[in-house]
Amino acid sequence: MAASLLGHSSDMSRRLSAGVENCVQFLSQPAPARRLRQGLLLLFCLWGVLALTRLIWALLPASDSPLPEAGQVINPVTMAAPADGGPAVDVARVQGWHLFGEAGALTPAQATAEQDARASVREGIEKGARETRLNLKLRGVVASSEEGLGFAIIEQNSQQDIYAVEDKLPVQGNVTLAKVMRGRVVLDNGGTYELLELFDDSELNAQAAALPALDPEESSPTAIDRSGDTSASAIAQGYRERLYENPQSLAEVVSVSAVRENGQLLGYRIAPGKEREQFELLGFRPGDLVTSVNGIALDDPANTLSLYQAMRSASEAIFELQRDGTPVTVSVSLGESSDGT
Repeated sequence: MAASLLGHSSDMSRRLSAGVENCVQFLSQPAPARRLRQGLLLLFCLWGVLALTRLIWALLPASDSPLPEAGQVINPVTMAAPADGGPAVDVARVQGWHLFGEAGALTPAQATAEQDARASVREGIEKGARETRLNLKLRGVVASSEEGLGFAIIEQNSQQDIYAVEDKLPVQGNVTLAKVMRGRVVLDNGGTYELLELFDDSELNAQAAALPALDPEESSPTAIDRSGDTSASAIAQGYRERLYENPQSLAEVVSVSAVRENGQLLGYRIAPGKEREQFELLGFRPGDLVTSVNGIALDDPANTLSLYQAMRSASEAIFELQRDGTPVTVSVSLGESSDGT
């Protein structure tokens, strides 16, 4: 049986070889070879047309193609809804803060130049100025270290107020405070400079003549002079430094309380704090009622601003006080001013 299978296989091989040889011989002839080439060329052309058609249809959008489904947002952005009835934003108030600077504001260099220019304008304006005839009275001045600047206490119709340089005064016309000097001020009355003196001799003389004669012993208060005491001067300088650097620290060394009678302010009663010896070394006693400092009366709260400005450059402090119903004057040296002048 194996011999028959082997013989059958060899017979099939001979037939296949004969068939292939016949095909090669047939194709090697010119006419069959030409038809084979034409057939293959036609087949390649059909394949190329089909591929180009598929490419064109792939580039053109399909009219009936379904739209893509909406994607799912994994981390959606959420915003809390504003609470109903919340406070409204005051836009005008926020604009008034000038967070990015005020429009048209001067730089520090420009402000300094403008101040210098104004100081040069005020220089010498009191020369040739005549005494004013306005119904004004000068009750006090607080001159600044800068030329011509400061504050003035001016009375008009029994009403006193504090005015700074370039402030308008309460009279008819365009009248402003132009310059503050020691003992007098210069007014700008519509472009004309006028002088307003601090003291009116005729008025003072009339008031003095109207007063009854007093006993010299009763009229002269007790004077306590500490101006020559270096220890008292050092303590007073320390109190002034505390006043301008840390006013709250003064409560540790001295207690001050306002005293009123029938609604009228009389002055301020003082008492020692922790350092009683320093308090008494200055010439004070517990319970003293201070009524005036350097000529500035303390019966009007508006005068405290004048006193605060005056003490910065004062070289001496003179306290007028009441002690058990008796007037007492305490003088103490302050040395150099707190601003170094």
